Amino acid sequence: MTCIVGFIDDGGKAWMGGDSAGVAGHHTHPRRDPKVFRVGPVLIGYTSSFRMGQLLRYHLKIP
Repeated sequence: MTCIVGFIDDGGKAWMGGDSAGVAGHHTHPRRDPKVFRVGPVLIGYTSSFRMGQLLRYHLKIP
């Protein structure tokens, strides 16, 4: 289960954060790779596949 939260404060600044849990069955393991990160001007949060997150973080090309 993943929790990612994003909001815009009263000053118009965007904030985003997420947990660091990796879950397999009944086991939870803390992850070092973030579920929320910036790629160029874009702030990205992802869930489900850690491999997908790695591809987004290191190989996504923002036009």
